[in-house]
Amino acid sequence: MNNPVQPQVNLAANEEYRLIPIHPAGETTPLRICVLVRAVPDPAEGSFYLLRDLPDARVYLGAVADVGGRVREWLELWFQNIDGLAAALSAYREHFNNAFLDQRWIQQSVASRALMAKAGLETGWETRHPPPAFIDLNTRVWFQPENAGERFELCCDDAALQAAGLPPFSTSLFRYLWQPALGKASRFVPVTAHAPETDATQPMAEILAGHPAFAPLNPQGGLIRVARYYPLGIQDYIEVLGGQAWEGATSGLKPVKLGLNYQSLETKERARNLGAHLFLGAQGRAGRFLEAFHLKLQLMAAAISQTQTYVAKTQLPLLNLSVDSFRVELGDLDPGLPLLWTARCALIKPGQAGALPVKTTSQRYFIRLGAAQPSIYQPEGLGLPLPGVGTVRLRKVFPPEREGTVIEGTLALAEPRSISPRDLLWIRMPLLASRIDLYAHAYTEEGMARGEIRFRTLPQTLSEAVLAGLRTAEGVPFSRCAFEVVPLLSSPCDLYALGVLAVRAFLVDQKNTLAVAVDEVFSLARQAALTYQADLPLADRIRALFEQDPRWRVSLGPRHLPGEEIAPEAAAQLLPAPLWMDTLAAIVRLFPGLGPDSWCRDMGDAPALALETIFTAPLAAWQNLLLRSRSLIVIDWACNREIHAAIATFKE
Repeated sequence: MNNPVQPQVNLAANEEYRLIPIHPAGETTPLRICVLVRAVPDPAEGSFYLLRDLPDARVYLGAVADVGGRVREWLELWFQNIDGLAAALSAYREHFNNAFLDQRWIQQSVASRALMAKAGLETGWETRHPPPAFIDLNTRVWFQPENAGERFELCCDDAALQAAGLPPFSTSLFRYLWQPALGKASRFVPVTAHAPETDATQPMAEILAGHPAFAPLNPQGGLIRVARYYPLGIQDYIEVLGGQAWEGATSGLKPVKLGLNYQSLETKERARNLGAHLFLGAQGRAGRFLEAFHLKLQLMAAAISQTQTYVAKTQLPLLNLSVDSFRVELGDLDPGLPLLWTARCALIKPGQAGALPVKTTSQRYFIRLGAAQPSIYQPEGLGLPLPGVGTVRLRKVFPPEREGTVIEGTLALAEPRSISPRDLLWIRMPLLASRIDLYAHAYTEEGMARGEIRFRTLPQTLSEAVLAGLRTAEGVPFSRCAFEVVPLLSSPCDLYALGVLAVRAFLVDQKNTLAVAVDEVFSLARQAALTYQADLPLADRIRALFEQDPRWRVSLGPRHLPGEEIAPEAAAQLLPAPLWMDTLAAIVRLFPGLGPDSWCRDMGDAPALALETIFTAPLAAWQNLLLRSRSLIVIDWACNREIHAAIATFKE
């Protein structure tokens, strides 16, 4: 394996954890892919070390281990599990099924390999469903359920499922295990929440009766992805740069020891041993200050680059980007390079975007799969459903053209609602004992009644029977039609999240919260927008604001960079003002629609077939800042400033 993480870690004799192979492994198998299992289940998280619980996956800590139980490399084990999608909007569910989710998983696996070419481990399970897997907690072995000597597998045979009166695999979100060797005589075991049951099904408990104590590892037989484990979250890494301790990889009650390099960060005394972790640590506060600034610039450039690569490979935004999306790995201890300079940032959390099947428009519309909780890393309205019920009146069905048929109509609402012309209006109407989905844009027109929205659909291909039914229905009110408002959201939403991440890295400390810092940045952006001139750089206008009002130096000055207390004036003397003003300008410009300086006008301002191009200019700007900051590391400007400041204080 490439760059193993501290191979001296050995869990073979550990009383708290066990490494259990997740595949058949005989004595002749030198290396095994293992999952970490607690000897005593945690009351909150169970037997496994859960890293993340996503709408379509559960991620556990694992490792590549040799026959002696020695860890060669720590891993993330991604098991496809679709129960989390139960929270998806009901109107979207029928557009997403097992076939779509499997294809999406494969697409994300390809993107992950592109992001971390040396960190992935291909097993074949990325594209082929493995056997359903359980861990026997008594014998501590992996097993596949069986009955009468025949093993159960995930049933992907639509015909067999339909013959048993069950939903097909490819067009539903339900999954069943079966014994393919038995053919039609096989019973089906539902393994997803709320899966329909018939006389042909049997409960999971019956096929696991021979294992009184077990833990379900991959009960749905979902696809698997294996990747290197990056232990440090970005927030952890930022705090370590400020001299704080890192207690270790924790899940449940106790942390797992990952190796000597990470153990050196477990106490504050070790973490503050900056001579061992930073080049300039021995030069005092000035050295620590400047080197932390440089490494944070490097972190931001890496985060933007990783996001751009992912979006380019998938041609989907992420729509769930946050501080938890990235993690950091530290290399092995080497006397020639400080530990924190070995840090590698990786985008480890896949996006939650799904593209709506609207093919007759140059725009692309995306929704976020699964339930979305309000987050400071997400722009207002992202992931929040805007469903409703109203009365639809069709005004005119235009003659079909090459691209399809366009329909004009009115949606009457009980309560007035503001809908942007850029939003997609998804209307579901009953027609011909069935229903039809209309995708439309709202537009304004004089004389409309209060609470009414005039719309015109995108060109859609409709059958002659449907067209005839629609023409007959012109002027007829259809009451209680369900609709959804889908905002035009794209990769600029991810740029917004990167802006919040930059605020977290450069402007938050123990006395300045993220919410306050983001609000201050927004205020600064709006103030700078008032003096906008095309030929006057944003950094110059920000500097003028700092000179006019000293409060900006307190709220948005470089004093928040270190993890230790420092006066605004002292911090300003350590870092060249032009470099800090350009850094603030780069942060402001990440936020779409915040002013004329923003790299994107709004959350949908991205080319439909080249979503990744919006990251090119921001990445170039942050790489330029990184290049300029190198001179602070190799030339001792900062220490000279600290000395001059001390002399000035003495003179006073």
